[in-house]
Amino acid sequence: MNGRALFIALAAAGLTACGGGSSSTSSSGGAVVGLELPSNVSVVTAQGSQSAGGVMLKSAGGQTAMGLVSLSTFPADAQINTDPTNTYVWDESMQSLSTVNQILCYIGQTGASSMINKGAYTALVNENKCEQGQNQSSSGSTGQSSTSQTVSYNKWTVESTRADNSSPEIVHIWVPGKSGATQPQDAQTILVEMTVNEGVSATNPFGKFSMNFKGVVDGSLLPGGTAGTEVEMMRGTLKTVDRSDSKQQFQFVNVEGNAANSLIPANNSHEEAVNVVLDDATGTSGSAKASFTDTHDDGMGGAQTDAASFVVDFDASHFLRGKDADNNGSIDPSTEEKCTSRTSFDTQVWQYNLYHKVAGTFNGNAVTAGQRVELNSGFPFVYDTGTKKVNGQMSYWGLWVEDGVSIPDGATITKVSYNNNSASGGDMTVHVTPGKLVRRTAHMGNLTDFQGQEFQYFGALPSTPNQYGQYFVTVGDGSSSMPVANHFYATDSFTWGNNGPVRTTVGTPVDVTPSVDGTTLNMQSDALGGQVIFVYDSSVSAANWTITYYTQDFINSADSTLFPNGATTATLYCYDRCLKGGLTAMDVTNATSEQDFYYPTSFTLGSPYTYTATVSSGKVTLTDDSNSQVVSTDGLDLSSFGHDWGISTGEMVTDTSSLTNTWDIFNAATSYHWETGSNDWNHMISVTDANGTVASFDPPLSFNYTHTAANDANGSTAAVGQQFLLQYGGPGQLWGFPWVEDTATNRWHSAVTLANGTELTDAQNNVYVVKGMEREQNMKDVTLGDCGTLDVSGLMTSLPLPATSDIGTVSITLADKPVVTDAPAVIEGEVQ
Repeated sequence: MNGRALFIALAAAGLTACGGGSSSTSSSGGAVVGLELPSNVSVVTAQGSQSAGGVMLKSAGGQTAMGLVSLSTFPADAQINTDPTNTYVWDESMQSLSTVNQILCYIGQTGASSMINKGAYTALVNENKCEQGQNQSSSGSTGQSSTSQTVSYNKWTVESTRADNSSPEIVHIWVPGKSGATQPQDAQTILVEMTVNEGVSATNPFGKFSMNFKGVVDGSLLPGGTAGTEVEMMRGTLKTVDRSDSKQQFQFVNVEGNAANSLIPANNSHEEAVNVVLDDATGTSGSAKASFTDTHDDGMGGAQTDAASFVVDFDASHFLRGKDADNNGSIDPSTEEKCTSRTSFDTQVWQYNLYHKVAGTFNGNAVTAGQRVELNSGFPFVYDTGTKKVNGQMSYWGLWVEDGVSIPDGATITKVSYNNNSASGGDMTVHVTPGKLVRRTAHMGNLTDFQGQEFQYFGALPSTPNQYGQYFVTVGDGSSSMPVANHFYATDSFTWGNNGPVRTTVGTPVDVTPSVDGTTLNMQSDALGGQVIFVYDSSVSAANWTITYYTQDFINSADSTLFPNGATTATLYCYDRCLKGGLTAMDVTNATSEQDFYYPTSFTLGSPYTYTATVSSGKVTLTDDSNSQVVSTDGLDLSSFGHDWGISTGEMVTDTSSLTNTWDIFNAATSYHWETGSNDWNHMISVTDANGTVASFDPPLSFNYTHTAANDANGSTAAVGQQFLLQYGGPGQLWGFPWVEDTATNRWHSAVTLANGTELTDAQNNVYVVKGMEREQNMKDVTLGDCGTLDVSGLMTSLPLPATSDIGTVSITLADKPVVTDAPAVIEGEVQ
């Protein structure tokens, strides 16, 4: 693992982050207040509006592009106007600051400034909220398991103190490594010590603080280490610098791997440093320097070192970057300088909120115009394993439990009530089913509307019918490369890498459209929510061909659609991929292919395979009527058959009377499938209270959305006219756009960026308004001459970088970690 990858692995274990510093609030005594930390640090301050092809789209108030809802039409005190947006600027020279901002994001989720002098506590930190620039599209597992949006938390231990309002705020944090990990990069605990002397203010946008951190593991995990001793894996400091003038300055320095400790193999090390000086509190102008050195194993027993240094100079209108690409200590103006505009930029959005456009009723509650759309997404709980108490979160998507603890069927959990910060919300019984029943609701679309849109396909090309692979296919538009409109053309094969699909062109696009009636082309699409199906029908002209895509929701014992009027059973009919009940380990051993787990496909409409879905003890199970056995592969290893993520039946329906042939089931308006496996996400988990009532949660809101130029925050026409299936699971959780890679920076972003004020309408014609909450601005290139008098030539020597000797000490040790038995006091930055 190279040094940079090592740090990312360490960050995944704990120390990384995104925006939102905690507000200064009084302690329980009302005398001492916390000091607010910056939500991010940036060389260049973000602009207050977003660019769209040269047109400025105001983020709040003022005019918006035609077709958008102006946020100023809502009351000033409406949440759509008062919810803060975190916006920052990203540039290649600021890669190290991306690390810094991840740190600040995670610390913002601890609520440390709001928990002054309240004693040691635990905070649940959602790591995914602070990952930016990484691929968030589906993985190679697509099609094996229903999509899971289960939140995964890391439990930090925090203590925040301040003697009085004239004293500094001291924050100590213990970030645990992965439970049971044996690799040092996974097992290390990160220790953080912050001293905050002054909070964020208009005249001091970063406040005054220093943050020292280090990652430690037990010496037994490293060659030559001593068991029972703390061995340092990495260390660093982020701090503001006191100055006698009005300028603002901060510095960051970090070392990892062998650069931090000689016990770590020499081919794994990373060092980076940043020094930023802003000319005033507004950040109108300034300069900065950054550098990194990264040494990693070259795969042939040697080492490869990558290094780069950057210097920048900027004013109110332009940003001049110099990159010492050849590491000779100087900048060549003709080849190593680049000018970008501070007033013309593209915007990427990482998180959106939805707001009600008009007053009305939502889920039985009155709402006002501009009110944030909230969903009943779940509740926290405590589970007693017998040896310790662990925290968890129950949600629509299932269970999250700290330390990877599995909760067995029939166990008792205690819902957390925060009245006294204790687990006193009532006992609930957990019901674990060896599979989950998923309802699929179909949406139809004419292929003409998807011309140029891309799908993922697993299959064979006509020239090599026995050679299966994964391909990207595009709907043809009649162009020279794809001459038959509405036919499917394979353009690239691909494999899944660490950061997403790795493409290889097939050369001339290959037509993979089926030619036999009833033949199905099964595909996947991030833009349409997952599975996409095309069924060939020669009786319909290509101009009228359609595809079917789907929304999914999980069935629990309280589902009134499948089990109306208190019914406890429902019959389901299957024709294709009908999974056998009662499969055993011996069946897996004797199988020659996955087809041995299924019954032969039935092509006779009157001869389906039947299954019975049954409600009992809070669980929904599926029984194979052919042998009266439960359909389950729980505990069976199907990895050799490509089903390590789970296996599922084909689609099933409750009534076959509307079918004219067996393949009509693929286009059924509503169908069901059963998925099963050995993973937690293959199981349906529900809970019931003392009265036997099943806890229910709101499913995501779904939207069929067609993108328009007016709704694009960047004025891009790349996706105009394309259809997307978007889903909203609560604040910050709008998903459905595919992700694309910027090959120049190796960073990922959403293929579509919605402008503030975009409307989304659900199937019941309820209208919601979009607002971006976490935004990144990317400055556009201009000519070098536009940077005028900006000059970076002297900064390589005149702006010194902090050295490793400038890294401060961390006074706390792993042994100092307080024992906290109370329920988490803060979840994702919200004090409970």
